[in-house]
Amino acid sequence: MEPKVLLAIEAMTELDEMALAARIEGYQLRVLAEDPDYYGKTNAQVVEFPTRDHEELRNYVWENQAEIAQVFSVTDTWGVIASKLRDSFGYYQFGDTAKLEFFRDKEAVQETLISKGLAAPSGRWPKIIKPRNGTGKIGVHIVESAGELETLVSDGLSLDEYVLQDYYQGPTYSAEVWRDGSSEIFFGITNRILSKPPLFTERVKSFPWSPCSAWEKNVEKWVFKLLRALSYDLGQAHVEFIETAEGFELVEINARMAGAMITPGVLKTTNYNPYQMAVQQALGVPIEAPKARQIKGGFSHVSIYAKAIGQIKALHGIEKAMQYPGTPYWVSSRGVGETISEIGTYRSRIGNLVATGETAAIAQDRAISAAQQISIEQEKSEEGASHG
Repeated sequence: MEPKVLLAIEAMTELDEMALAARIEGYQLRVLAEDPDYYGKTNAQVVEFPTRDHEELRNYVWENQAEIAQVFSVTDTWGVIASKLRDSFGYYQFGDTAKLEFFRDKEAVQETLISKGLAAPSGRWPKIIKPRNGTGKIGVHIVESAGELETLVSDGLSLDEYVLQDYYQGPTYSAEVWRDGSSEIFFGITNRILSKPPLFTERVKSFPWSPCSAWEKNVEKWVFKLLRALSYDLGQAHVEFIETAEGFELVEINARMAGAMITPGVLKTTNYNPYQMAVQQALGVPIEAPKARQIKGGFSHVSIYAKAIGQIKALHGIEKAMQYPGTPYWVSSRGVGETISEIGTYRSRIGNLVATGETAAIAQDRAISAAQQISIEQEKSEEGASHG
């Protein structure tokens, strides 16, 4: 008899790890994906599907109920609809649809923290304006003045769909944590190097940053203080923040697994397995997690992006990059022959150059150095444009 299906609506990287975790529990992982190529080479079962069409998702679950044991998503974009499907079809509900919707609403989170005295907006400019339910740095803009904001509104921008936040100055990080009804687990901090505004494209990420330091301990205390105040108990959380001259400032809280190659970094450099924890949570199996964290080196990756709209003709330098220290390897997101239709967001990512080291800082040096060998040859379309 074929094992029951654990149905994931989209996912993050390293599908093989999640598929293995499901198989250990006696289930087959099936991932519905709008763009299967985004996940690269995998042994997991990936089904091309219009995942943004909620009615089609509902029909798929209805038609395949006999073999589907559970529906889940480790993303924030599809986490809410997965939770709604669990409610509708009577699947085990390990989350809370209303809470997931709340954490998707960045303004609601911001206002709640302000009401609890844990955030305080200023009247200074410039400010960041971003989609209320956005993800992946898409649709984020800098607004220099109240007059510029008024112009945007007069041009058709609906403030009901956007959140206005202070533009904080300082390095960007994210805390990767787990908090449910019974435990708080701190995986570590990711150092996040972004491109110049207004695109804020994620260029380099390294984990775990400054582990076991007093600085990390301060971040851990601050993050869990926020999560407790917000009654966060949904499991994995990806908390983005900026360190300013006045202290830590929250960018956003994402009720999801850390994206890009961060979670593989957690798996590689600590004794935690976020993939296993996510699967066990979805299935209602007791979470298996170590009581104390162990650090096993550092991990870093450089994201390589297309600079123009158009077809990818060739990727150069990958073999040369593999000769660098840190055991570099290439994780593809887009291949030769594919067409880039949008630049300036994660959707134009060609792949990631990964390297390891004794610490995250050493791994970062190695990854950046090796990635400089890689270049993209494209056949530009008439709409092609270059972004630095």
